[in-house]
Amino acid sequence: MRSHSLAAAGLLLMISCAPALRAELDLERVLAPVIALEAFIPEDAASAETLGTVRGGTGVVIDGNGLVVTIGYLILEASSVDLLPNGLGGARIPADVVAWDSVTGLGLLRARQALGIDPMPLGDSSALAAGEAAIAVSWERIDGMLPSLIVERRAYVGYWEYLLEDAIYVSPSHPAFPGAALISLEGELAGIGGFASTDSAEGYEVTGIVFVPVDALKTALADLLLDGRPAEPRAWLGLYCEEIDGALRVRRLPGGGPAVRAGVRPGDYLVAVGGKPVATLAEFYRHLWATTRPGERVAVDLRRGDAALTIEIVAMDRYERYAGARRAP
Repeated sequence: MRSHSLAAAGLLLMISCAPALRAELDLERVLAPVIALEAFIPEDAASAETLGTVRGGTGVVIDGNGLVVTIGYLILEASSVDLLPNGLGGARIPADVVAWDSVTGLGLLRARQALGIDPMPLGDSSALAAGEAAIAVSWERIDGMLPSLIVERRAYVGYWEYLLEDAIYVSPSHPAFPGAALISLEGELAGIGGFASTDSAEGYEVTGIVFVPVDALKTALADLLLDGRPAEPRAWLGLYCEEIDGALRVRRLPGGGPAVRAGVRPGDYLVAVGGKPVATLAEFYRHLWATTRPGERVAVDLRRGDAALTIEIVAMDRYERYAGARRAP
């Protein structure tokens, strides 16, 4: 989100597009697959402290058998999930967690009974370039619809060992973004809302939403439906860092994770992973995932105050930590 002129032009584009959207699209039909969901998580779940035990958001129906895609953190470790096709005051339909994808960040649910909703077709998210218009929609449908501008396509990096190489950055911000649908002007699903974003440039700030492109779901869908997870497990260290002044400082160590068990402490600085110096989160993740598999040892070089030390960490399969996120029996 770098260009003030782009943002201004995009705002004019969105304003001019809004009447056309209503005229050219049957909005009731297009938005019908966008539904509310509510997930309930046990109090002793690993993610309960940071994400809460009751999580609400949006899902999108994508097939005729009640398959719903949403952002994965809403349903991570859920003991039960309700779908609300007619909003918060309507009937609740129980759903099973089908998959949680730590690679894309997406999650899948399956309704236990017929929803009676025609699915939303999956579009081509690669066709959405900076400067193009789209629609961001939450479970409120018409009331939750916001004409939006694609302002950038680039990587999104999360401190929790998450990297999305080709994220869709959209403005303006949507107040109900978790799981929200990004819909192309052709009425097809282009992305799922995941994360808030604020970028500063030239003395101003642009707030928006990072959407996971639907093309990432297409690539992973077969494995997610078959196994409830990606085909290739990734190494996870539980080493949550932040970028500060060109260095990586340990921000948090999730309880029971490999890094805290190995003796890493909050406030340590991560200098190198497996002998390779790293100064950004993206460098850290890419090198770790390219060289280390779950169950293998990796040496991390740290700076703790004035001392330099090397600690070996046994990488974990993240799904061992979030066992509750696996396919329901």
